[in-house]
Amino acid sequence: MEIRRLRKETWAFHKHKMTSSGEPAKPFTVSSIISLYVTSYILLLAFSSLLLSFFPSVSHAQLSLSAFLSKEVSLTDWGLTDPSQIGYVSMGVLHKKEGKELFIYDIRRRKPVVRELKEPQGRAPSFEGGLFLLSHFDQGNTNRLGGYFSSFAKSPSQAAVIIDKAPDGTPALSFSYTHFTPGYAGFWIHLFDFKKHPAARIFLDATPFTYLTFSIRGEKGGEELLFQVGDRVWEKKEDSLVVGDVASFLPAGRIDSNWQQAWIPLTKFPVGLDRKELASLVFVVKGSGSERVFVKDVAFTEKRGVQIPIRKEEKPLAVPLNTAMWLWETKKIVTNIEEQQKLITFCKTQNITDLFLQIPCEAKNEKGKWEILWDSSKVRPLVAELHGAGIKVHALDGDPAFALKKFHGRVIATIQSIIQYNREVTPQERFDGIRYDTEPYLLPSFAGVHKEAVLTQYLSLLKTSKSLAEQANLSFGVDIPFWFDDQNKFFEPIAVVRGCPVSELIIDIVDNIGIMDYRTQAYGADGVIAHAYSELQYAEKQGKKVFIGLETFELPDETILEFGLQGKDSKILIKRLEDNRIRLFWIEEENWERFKRDPQFSQDVVVLAQSSETYVSATKLTFAQKDWIDLETVMQQTKSELQKFSSFYGFAIHSYESYRPWLERKKGEK
Repeated sequence: MEIRRLRKETWAFHKHKMTSSGEPAKPFTVSSIISLYVTSYILLLAFSSLLLSFFPSVSHAQLSLSAFLSKEVSLTDWGLTDPSQIGYVSMGVLHKKEGKELFIYDIRRRKPVVRELKEPQGRAPSFEGGLFLLSHFDQGNTNRLGGYFSSFAKSPSQAAVIIDKAPDGTPALSFSYTHFTPGYAGFWIHLFDFKKHPAARIFLDATPFTYLTFSIRGEKGGEELLFQVGDRVWEKKEDSLVVGDVASFLPAGRIDSNWQQAWIPLTKFPVGLDRKELASLVFVVKGSGSERVFVKDVAFTEKRGVQIPIRKEEKPLAVPLNTAMWLWETKKIVTNIEEQQKLITFCKTQNITDLFLQIPCEAKNEKGKWEILWDSSKVRPLVAELHGAGIKVHALDGDPAFALKKFHGRVIATIQSIIQYNREVTPQERFDGIRYDTEPYLLPSFAGVHKEAVLTQYLSLLKTSKSLAEQANLSFGVDIPFWFDDQNKFFEPIAVVRGCPVSELIIDIVDNIGIMDYRTQAYGADGVIAHAYSELQYAEKQGKKVFIGLETFELPDETILEFGLQGKDSKILIKRLEDNRIRLFWIEEENWERFKRDPQFSQDVVVLAQSSETYVSATKLTFAQKDWIDLETVMQQTKSELQKFSSFYGFAIHSYESYRPWLERKKGEK
């Protein structure tokens, strides 16, 4: 860049130079111009080389490993003794406003291999009347084969698929999108349950059928979609094969604003596609712009023209739900009358029924004995006023360290101080319950080999806490992530104790849980409904209550990276420290190519190469950048699907500190 600038300036100087007599120079000939240009270029190269001889590799010499993002961890936490044993790392790069930050998710000797069956895994479903109805898509998050539906898109395109009413009031799969090149957008419908282990998945054997049919309409008409299909092999590639334009299978030859029934002969499916193991139906946007399309009554039939059964109308249940809210900065509220009134007014306006109010306390540990200090006189009037507004108040506290045994004394002392507070105040000033948001998975030792030991300590604390609360006639609840009963990408259980999902063990102990179900869409395999389903099922069996938590706090985007012995792009450089600790340095590709031969980058270190990259937008997790109507819509959709569970107690919004300003700002923009 510097040479280019010097060349430009040198040429400008020669273009306007004067003779020694002060007269303008004679016009240059073409040959003289070329000669001058070449001469100046050679001189510049020589000058640059001379400079570099005096200052060799200035930027290189100044660079050290400390210039790169890094994270220190203990090898002991991962069951390892030497960096050379590491063959797989999974980490997240958090794109915070103040800068990037690394978070280590997994460190292993090698990347696990997911076992798959080699023999065919297709099965023909039972059906009658000449058709198998996959779904009306009028309700539910999965179809009759256990398959989910979901949208996909690449920036600058966007897409979303939900169950909603078409303009004529008919419920259907609603696909809304904004499509611009070079992005893409579409949605898929799975014909199998992808949450099952690959060795246990059953795909659709469509050989008994000759047609695929579905009804489709656009919001305005003229929308353009491609229809594609995938079998087990193509699904593994996360891809599908083109069958044709949806319009070509419609009576009108185009998608219009009226319902039409598409009939696609299975003989139109691409050659080589295995109809005994169909995995997905895929719709991909062709045209540009923002549109909305509706799909319903998807079925496989033995012949064309089979009558699709009419869906049965079901009256929605009218179940009243509660709305809870976390509040962490209690000190700011109890010391300011005006802020207290703002809180009360906001709770009334938003129909808040339960407030999780952090105890404004300090803890001291004198010779192993914990003392909890807080000014209850400032809390009493606030609790009384909240009760006067019909709001239950739960004493809130939490910290990841509380899960560890050495901090259990502090938690127990805090609960005892709350119980003592309730004994000393009037009924109107008493807390209704105790709530803990501990989040032990944020501990550095959680993700490795000590996970079950940490969770066992945590469960022991919950049992003691529940017993104390119960004796004092206080409800006891805790908050958990939705994935406590889930599996990772290698189909290994994420959080179990003695083979049982820790979410179930927690539900067994407490009165209620709050699922931190931080997603901004209700439907789909990665939506609020799917993530809360199993917890609600289990809690119903145990007679317990569940709050579904949603987020409004600003969160960073994240890039999740995997590293192994083979790969490209960026690198992870692992350097040994003292006390069986290591530091992992993330070196992006352009820096690695420049400095990989430097001894500090190549000696006494382990280097792993990037093997995968997944970008996770914060808009997937939090409503902070979305509209208030988006939150209302997700809550309504979730309610319509999950209110059948008696365990579904309501929603919990995180948190007052972000929820109130966000709502005021968003509604003020209207």
